[in-house]
This record gives sequence, structure tokens and C-alpha cells, in this order.
Amino acid sequence: MGRTSSMGKQEGPGTEEKEESMADKDKFRGALYGSACGDALGYPLQNFSVGRIQHRFGPFGLRTLVRDSKNGKKAPISDDTQMILATIDGILWADAKKLDLVDGIYRGYMRWYYSQTGEEPRRGQRTWMRRQPHEREFCLLREKFMHARRNPEEGLLGAFSKDSRGSTKVKVNDSKGSAALARAIPLGLLFAGDSKMAFDEAVKAAALSHSNPVAYYAAGGLAAIIACLAYGLTLPKALERAETLLGKMHKTDPILSLLGAAEEQANNHPAGKTGTWDHIDSISSLGSGHSAEEALAIAVYCALAVDDPLDALIVSANHAGKSTTTSAITGAIEGVRFGTSFMPEYWADILEGNGVISFMADKLFYVYNKYHPQRVVK
Repeated sequence: MGRTSSMGKQEGPGTEEKEESMADKDKFRGALYGSACGDALGYPLQNFSVGRIQHRFGPFGLRTLVRDSKNGKKAPISDDTQMILATIDGILWADAKKLDLVDGIYRGYMRWYYSQTGEEPRRGQRTWMRRQPHEREFCLLREKFMHARRNPEEGLLGAFSKDSRGSTKVKVNDSKGSAALARAIPLGLLFAGDSKMAFDEAVKAAALSHSNPVAYYAAGGLAAIIACLAYGLTLPKALERAETLLGKMHKTDPILSLLGAAEEQANNHPAGKTGTWDHIDSISSLGSGHSAEEALAIAVYCALAVDDPLDALIVSANHAGKSTTTSAITGAIEGVRFGTSFMPEYWADILEGNGVISFMADKLFYVYNKYHPQRVVK
């Protein structure tokens, strides 16, 4: 990869100093399965009121994945998981072609864009839709579910339709939507142990489609949290590190304010076993999850306030907002902390694209291990 995003050992203020890395394959699988299962859990609940959730799924809310008979009896994932996989696709491309990381990720996102819209690729991008030499074993583009339109965030496809490529310097919109967030998860894993690099690369990836600093810095914050958790730090320590990084950037006050509110709400909540709706007022006070800082805060609140990781995932989905994103992020946080074991085994069996998610998690771990062999516990 190019110099600006080298994945070799990083030294400096963003590197979490430990003698031996705690990153392992189950953390990678846990984060990606957790996010995908959270996404699928929240998919049937998008923008339902609490009353409608209770009417349709019972008084305790939705507590398991829902099969869709129109989708091969699989629980559908949304564009959040599609974009997570597109990000890994781009990471693998960058590694194979020795590209700067953001260049590879942009190719992965444009593949997704063309698959979603059916548009003819632009001149210079037509070869991107072909199977590449590094894809002899597997090609994400050939997966049918990656072409399914799953209610992507308004303006997301429009951002990729621009002739200019979005960046922190080049605006393609003024969106601070939460669709910028979930795709930061693979970057947090890739830079496990280096929260600063995870933050910086996630900001670049988010800015490809979201030009509001709240969106791309919130994505950076999430990547930093995941990078710290994957390296064995506690959630409070990971949050402290992410907040330090955010505090050095301009226009991050809305993110820091809501993260502080989420932590305060979690600290004030009684410990012990709680019900699904015991947290609804706290979640509502943090917003709907449609904007990036709200979704990040809701996920952080659920992970801090709810002791059991599966219950945290369920709570993060059952509210009147952007359930797919809040539960996808919560699932990633809990998955990287606890691995795959906290989720019911049958969820993986009915999850759309489960085999692809497992394969891509292992490929991402391979790239991480390739650049950090001395820091990895197998």
C-alpha cells in the first residue's frame, strides 16, 4: 500500500503500547458477525414506533433474527453490511495492487454503487467491474445479495454519482448521516493497536460520501474504539482514547457532547438485569440514530449500560429510529469484545451472506497478520 496508509508497525501517540497484541481471528469474526447480525436484527424495525414494534413482535420487542420468505428464508442485511463488505473488498484490492488504502476502498464503493444502480461504469472505471487477478478464489461482486437495494440512506448513492471524488477537502454533499459509520469497523480491525491510524483512515473512507465533519469524524471515532478493543483495551479506555482524538479536531463538539451524555446516562442506569424498554428514554434522549453522532452515542450507551452483550444488541435495535445502524455498531463493539460466542449459533445459519462474512473476516485478518505478524496471537 502507499506510504500514507502503510499497515506496518506504527510508532507514535496513536499506538497502544503493549508487549503482545491481543488481536485474534475471533475478534475479527465477532466484530463482523456482530455487526451483520445487529444489522439484520434491526432491519425489520426501521423507523417503527415502540407501539408498532410491540404490536408486531410482542411486548418484549424483537429478540431474534427474522427470516424473509422472499429472501430465500434468510434474514436480510441492509446497506450497512453491504458497505462493510465493500470496504473489505477495497482493502484487499489495495493490498493486492499496492494502492493507497483510500484508493482501494473507493474502488470497492464504486463497485457497490454500480451494482445498486445498474449504471454503466465511467471511463476509467469499467475494468473495476471485472473479476480481478487477486479474486480467483472469491469475488464479492458476484454475490447476488450485494446487488439488492436495501433502502440505502438518502443521498448516499448520489454522493457516488458525482464526477468528483469526495474527501475532507472536496465536498459532495453536507450529509452527516449514520451510513458513514458501519464501514469504519473493518478499518478499526485492520489497525488494531493503532487508534490514530484507524481514526485517520476511517475519516478518509467516510468522506468519500459524507462531507459533513460530524459524519466523517464520528466514523473515525468508531474506528478508534474498535482498534483499541481489538487490541485488548477495555471499553472505557477505548472511549477515552477516541475522545482524545476527537478533541483534537475541529467541529467535533456534537460528537463529544453526545458521547458524554451516553456515558453519563449509562453510569446513572441501575446495574443488573434489565428489560428491553428500561432503556428507551435514555436512547430517545440521544436521538434517532439517523445522524452519525446519534448512532454512535446510542451504540456506546447500549454497550456500557447493558451487562449482557446479547441483551445490549437487542436493546440497541428496539427503538423508534435507525435500528439497522445502531444495532450494527453495537454488535461490532460487543463482537470485538466477546467474539462470536455471545450470539446464538442459529443466527449465523439464517443470516444472509453468512459464508461471505466469515470468508471476508478471515481475509481481513490475513491482511492484518501480514503486516503485524509479531503482534498477533493466533
